[in-house]
Amino acid sequence: MKSKILKLMISMAIFSLLITACGSAAPTEAPVAPATEAPAATEAPAAAPEPPIKIGASLPLTGDKSEPGTAAKQGYEVWAEIVNANGGLLGRQVELTIVDNASDQDTAVADYEKLITVDKVDLVVGPFSSFLVIPTSEVAARYGYAFVEPAGGAPDVFNRGLTNIFFAQPAPGSEQAIPFTDFVIALPDDQKPKTYAVVSQDDPFTLGVMDGVKLALNAAGIELVFDEIYAPETTDFSSIAIQVADLDPDLIVGGTVLEDSVGQIRAYQEAGYQPRLAFFTTGPSLPVPFREGVGSATEGVFASISWFPEAEEFQNADMVAKYLEMFGGNAGDIAEDVANAFTVGQVLQQAVETVGSVDNAALIEELHKGTFQTVVGPLSFDEVGRPQGTFMLLQWQGDSFEIVGPGDRARAEPIVPKPGW
Repeated sequence: MKSKILKLMISMAIFSLLITACGSAAPTEAPVAPATEAPAATEAPAAAPEPPIKIGASLPLTGDKSEPGTAAKQGYEVWAEIVNANGGLLGRQVELTIVDNASDQDTAVADYEKLITVDKVDLVVGPFSSFLVIPTSEVAARYGYAFVEPAGGAPDVFNRGLTNIFFAQPAPGSEQAIPFTDFVIALPDDQKPKTYAVVSQDDPFTLGVMDGVKLALNAAGIELVFDEIYAPETTDFSSIAIQVADLDPDLIVGGTVLEDSVGQIRAYQEAGYQPRLAFFTTGPSLPVPFREGVGSATEGVFASISWFPEAEEFQNADMVAKYLEMFGGNAGDIAEDVANAFTVGQVLQQAVETVGSVDNAALIEELHKGTFQTVVGPLSFDEVGRPQGTFMLLQWQGDSFEIVGPGDRARAEPIVPKPGW
């Protein structure tokens, strides 16, 4: 009995040991923290675009100078389109602010004051005509702004001691008629006029040109038989035309802006006056309005010009193509004033890129010493902003004008005497 109990006790002990061994937990590993993603790299914020370069202008978009003023606006706009399409100026887009001065001096002065002091434009460019350039360039000078301008070349533009003004045409306005007077003086005796008349608007530009005409022709022994100055608002030229017709000068010289060139020619037709030679300042170089204004009476009329559509000058083909894309029409109908305003942009752009900034003091210094490639040819300026070149001579032949001088740039022979109106 005792042996049975002992065996039972041993069996129970062994069983207990087995149970303990089976119940012992295996060593546990330290809990592993769930994996976390590395924080994403933060992208640097995109750099803010450079602010535009703001350029301001006041132009005669209405009033008696609206036709060339509108053409100048188109020239500025074509230049800005080309610049911006090619990356801008100093890597910044160009933003034009162009306002209408209604052909009024006081309005133009107030416009430039506002553009500079309120709108805070970086640069300014000029208006159209010496009449508007003279007072507005004073505003620009007062604030130290460079003033490159497309159509203000009268003597009074340059004789005031300003150093911030730059006339972006081949020569000063007072020299506009030199190609014509040189041509007249060189004519054979049987074609050279013996007498001439001058009929001019009271405008700084036209009067400056007429002074040059009279100086040259008088010195050549050609007699001045009539000299008349009329107010800018004049529209009726009948009484003047009658006086001219009575004197019947061989040559008529008109100091005109546009509408008055048309008005003079119509009045001469009505008065029965037929000159053997005829020269007008602004008017014949604006193909569409001049042709529309006088019809076939354009034939044989002379004028001076700084540019023509087929010129093989810097960026000219680009300018013509962009103009036609933006405004339509035909290349032969593009006004000279478009090209002159585009030239302003070219000159200013090259000066800015050379200086590397829009600092006006630095630009004025560069404009006085640089030579600039433009659609009217290379330009450089003297100490008061006079350009150092010459104009071309045009003559209307058929439906359009031809470049007839000087000799090295002529594309056709001039017609003398002038065909009938």
